[in-house]
Amino acid sequence: MLSGNRLPVLSLALASGAVDAFTFLALGQVFTSNMTGNLVLLGVSAGHGRLADALDSLVALIAFTCGLTAAFQFIGSVTGWSARTRLTVGVELVLLAGLAVGWGLSGPRHVLIATAALAMGLQSAVTHRLRTFVGSTTFITGALTSSIFRVLTPGTGQAHISGLAAVLLALAFGAAASALCVRLLPAVAPMVALLAVALALLSSAFTDEP
Repeated sequence: MLSGNRLPVLSLALASGAVDAFTFLALGQVFTSNMTGNLVLLGVSAGHGRLADALDSLVALIAFTCGLTAAFQFIGSVTGWSARTRLTVGVELVLLAGLAVGWGLSGPRHVLIATAALAMGLQSAVTHRLRTFVGSTTFITGALTSSIFRVLTPGTGQAHISGLAAVLLALAFGAAASALCVRLLPAVAPMVALLAVALALLSSAFTDEP
């Protein structure tokens, strides 16, 4: 059974995978959560002269950075599930709801990309301030590197591997669920991430942290 401390983080990881899958498949092959992949896509698009695709990636990068900066400024130095942390996740939830509505109304692609990336920037700051058992729900390469280092360092224990495995599964499950919706039920595809973040916010009330 998932502990109260892990469920919110795993739900956010699921949302991250769902958003990236949705924006990649439905909004022009752009990542709005994984900025490493997005920067690679930006470089590839620019190198191939596909300026429209490069603009998509640039919009995502700028919006993600804005969300990250705003959340760090708002949350401050407080760690754990503080009132400001929960409010930030609440804003993320509102943005994802806006993404779902905008998708249903066939809103401008760049606006949808920016909305998704802004939400993921907020989430990345939140998980950083939570000091989670994996470090981040959007920067999985860093989480993998950190976890392997801790496992190989005497005295740090093996708990990080199980936590990382759970996050990886949650992220992959979110991506798979979102991809399935894009293929079979495109109208509700953005709802996967929306529901996952709602679950994270609700379950955060049962954590052991303030």
